[in-house]
Amino acid sequence: MNHQAYSDSYRVAMEAATGELDRLFEEAKRLRNRMEQIDSAINALKPLVGPNGEGQPASEVMSAGAYSREMSADTIPMKQQIDSALGLVFA
Repeated sequence: MNHQAYSDSYRVAMEAATGELDRLFEEAKRLRNRMEQIDSAINALKPLVGPNGEGQPASEVMSAGAYSREMSADTIPMKQQIDSALGLVFA
């Protein structure tokens, strides 16, 4: 009888540990997916960064309104690529 009690305790502990391990694997998968999204966003933004890894000087940065007015056919695919990398979907 005492052996059965120990077996049940071990079984319950094993089930709890397995459940926790499953949750950890799911969280790791979610974090890997998020890391891939961030890497995609970084790659999409690389063309906007200067050759030294520095951003544009403040005098060259446009306001949001000026940016949207200045968008050309060449910049729209980049915006779509960034939106896609960030997981943004617009209808």
